[in-house]
Amino acid sequence: MNTEQLQNLLTPVVSNNSTLEGLITRASNVYLMVAGFLAFFYLVYSGILYITSAGNTEQAKKAQTGLINVIIGIVIVSLSYVIVRTVGTFAIGLVK
Repeated sequence: MNTEQLQNLLTPVVSNNSTLEGLITRASNVYLMVAGFLAFFYLVYSGILYITSAGNTEQAKKAQTGLINVIIGIVIVSLSYVIVRTVGTFAIGLVK
């Protein structure tokens, strides 16, 4: 990550001189980062829960359900990002 990307990341989502393009881009990037962090930690939690189930079928089933939910969540977040970028590209012309 270079300095310019870091400065763009640290720029507030809403500022006085923000354009619609910048607002949508920053909001979608923040949304994607938060969702990625949450998915990662829930994935680790479910993995640890599965590893420590030690033959307890109820705990193993709970961990498997958690892993499936994480995968579904990642797919939904990825598709929503693609939809936002596609709408921005074709309908509004925001993405260059």
